[in-house]
Amino acid sequence: MEEQSRQNENPETSVTENVQDTAADAVQEAAAAEPAPKKAKFGITGSTLKIIAIISMFIDHFGASIVEFYLYNILQPKGTEYSKALICSRVPRLWMEWMGDPEKVQNLDITIRSIGRLAFPIFCFLLVEGFLHTRNMKKYLVRLGIFALVSDLPFDMAFFGEITIKHQNVFFTLFIAVFALLAADHVKKQESFNGFHRFVDKIGFLIAGAFGAFACITSMGSIVGYIIGAIFELDDFVSNVISGAVGFIAGFIVYLVKTKKYEAEKKMRITVGLLYVFAFFTLAELLCTDYGGWGVLAVVAMWLARPAWVNGFNAGVLALTIMSFGEATAFISALPVEMYNGKRGLKMKYFFYAFYPAHLALYVLLRYVLLGVWGI
Repeated sequence: MEEQSRQNENPETSVTENVQDTAADAVQEAAAAEPAPKKAKFGITGSTLKIIAIISMFIDHFGASIVEFYLYNILQPKGTEYSKALICSRVPRLWMEWMGDPEKVQNLDITIRSIGRLAFPIFCFLLVEGFLHTRNMKKYLVRLGIFALVSDLPFDMAFFGEITIKHQNVFFTLFIAVFALLAADHVKKQESFNGFHRFVDKIGFLIAGAFGAFACITSMGSIVGYIIGAIFELDDFVSNVISGAVGFIAGFIVYLVKTKKYEAEKKMRITVGLLYVFAFFTLAELLCTDYGGWGVLAVVAMWLARPAWVNGFNAGVLALTIMSFGEATAFISALPVEMYNGKRGLKMKYFFYAFYPAHLALYVLLRYVLLGVWGI
C-alpha cells in the first residue's frame, strides 16, 4: 500500500523507472544475443588475423608442395649425388650440404609444417565471423563455391603432382561447413517439431554412436584398432571394425550422459542438430576435402561456443587434434584470437580468395624452376 501510494504521489518517477527497467531489459537481451567484444578500441582486427593466417599458410604450403616433394620423390629414392646434380643444374650455387641429408630436410619440413598449423583454425574462426555478419548468405556461399572450383587445379598440382578427384581443397571444407552452420542454426531457432524430428530424437543414441564410430575410424582413435590388430595379427578391415566399435560405444555413452538432464525439447534440438552435423561431417569425409569432416566439426564447435571466442576456438582446435596430433601446435593461434577486438579492419574480402589459388600456382612454378618437374 505504501509503495502504491508513493507511485501515485510521484507518477513521473514511476514512469521513468519503468522506462529504465525496459531499457535495461533490452540491453540485457541484446547482450545475450551477441555480446560486444571485450576490447572495443585496442587489439587485433579481423584483417590482422587473416594476414597472420595467410603468412602461416604460405609457409606451410612451401613445406608441403616443395620440401616434401623434394624429400620423398627425389632425395630419398635417388640419393644425395643425384639431388645435388639436379639442383645445381637448375639453380647454380643454391646447393647447401644440409640439402643432401634426409634427416635435416625432414626436420626442416616438420618445423615448417608446425608453423603452418596455425592457419586453418584462424580461417575457421573468421568463417564463423563471416557467417554471423554477412549481409547476403547466398553471395557468401557462391563466393566460396566458385573459389573452391577455381582452386582445385593448382591444389592438385601443388600437393599431389597430378590432376585428381581423390582430394578436394580447403574451400570445399569451408563451403560444407557453412551449410552445417545453417542447418544447426535452423534447429536452434526452430519453434516447432514434426514427426521426423521426434523419430530422430528416439534414435539419438544410435546417431551419436554412428558419429562416434565414424569419427574414431577417421582420427587418432583408429590407433586403438591398429594396436589390437598388430597384437593379434588382424587385417586392416578388422582393425577398422574394432576402432568403429570403440567409437560407437564412446558416442553412445557420451550422448546418454549429456542428454540425461535435459528437458524433452532441448534434447530433441541437440539430437536433430547432431544428425545434421554428422551428415555434413560424413559428406566432407566422403569427398576427401582438406581436413575432412574434422574441419567441419571445428567450425561448428567454434560457432556453438560463441560468444566465448577463445573457448570455442580451442574446442575447434581440439577437434583437429583428435584428427591428428600434429595439429596440436595450432593451440598457439589462440593467442591472437584472444586479442581479437571484433572489428573488421582493412577491407580485404577478396584477397584471401585470390591468394589461395595464386600462391599454389606459384609453388607449382617454383618447383619446376628448382627441380625441373611439374608433378610426379
